[in-house]
Amino acid sequence: MIPTDLPTTRRRLLRSIGVGAAGAGLGTTAGAAEPVAGDNSAAQNSQSNAIDPIFGLASAGPNPCSGDADASCFESFPEPVRPDHEVELHIEIPGLLLALAEQGGFSDTTTATINMEAADGDVVARNLHRPDATVEIQTPDGAVTRTVAEIATLVTETIGFHYDPAGLHVSPGDVVLFSAETPDHAVAAYHERHGRQNRVPDSVGPITSPQIPVGGSWLYRFGAEGVYDFYCPPHQVFGMVMRVVVSDGDSVPSLSVENTGRPPAEETFLPEILAGFDPNVPSSHEALTAAPLDPEAIVEDGPVSWETVVEHHRNS
Repeated sequence: MIPTDLPTTRRRLLRSIGVGAAGAGLGTTAGAAEPVAGDNSAAQNSQSNAIDPIFGLASAGPNPCSGDADASCFESFPEPVRPDHEVELHIEIPGLLLALAEQGGFSDTTTATINMEAADGDVVARNLHRPDATVEIQTPDGAVTRTVAEIATLVTETIGFHYDPAGLHVSPGDVVLFSAETPDHAVAAYHERHGRQNRVPDSVGPITSPQIPVGGSWLYRFGAEGVYDFYCPPHQVFGMVMRVVVSDGDSVPSLSVENTGRPPAEETFLPEILAGFDPNVPSSHEALTAAPLDPEAIVEDGPVSWETVVEHHRNS
């Protein structure tokens, strides 16, 4: 049995960013929740017929496109604000891995070999330090036991905080629906008025959503052609970014970057909240400079999933 401890600082950090093993349900999606039954917030947040060019149009829910709904859910929105595309906001960290992180994780040696094996997303058990050694993990439903090899597999299944798709091509005038599937997400443009690099077309203002409640939504209509880079304010440090390319047909606009403030983070703090476990998920900078999110690739290939970005990063 591998001993663990319980550092309160890591637990506080997990709680402060809306992630915890108890809230994770010990599944594959951290912090997932269902809209409250009988919630009348839709009446209190009824859709207007206008989408603000800065603040978009937010609704606390219920979002008809939440969960596994298909594209027919768009018909539930009034025609003036009916979406053409959907982007989901996720946290995907196995709950057992979060629970183990709250207990303190493994020794440095064991963690290092897990990280080496997880780096390319493919775990070979014999390369791990004591792969058959076990650890008892305390969960809200009681203690469970897992081997080092099983924990290594959970690390490879971690793709972290993300928008999906992470790359999207839309036409001028298209409306995009952002659906919050997990807590504490928002959408903000990299813009000088947010203290960031300017990474949107010159004529575009500091686009931002409120924090979107789980089961709620945010709509934005894209007008000016160009490349738009977005980040989630609470989770940008964990690599939660995306790119929208706005153009007619197959034309590919150029990315415009002005050094007016903080650039996308070059490192990810995901290992900091996972007791040193590193699933090798790209940082914000690495994601936005990855080949799958090149504007030409987005236009040519269509929606680019976050999993595609992670896979490319792990194999490059």
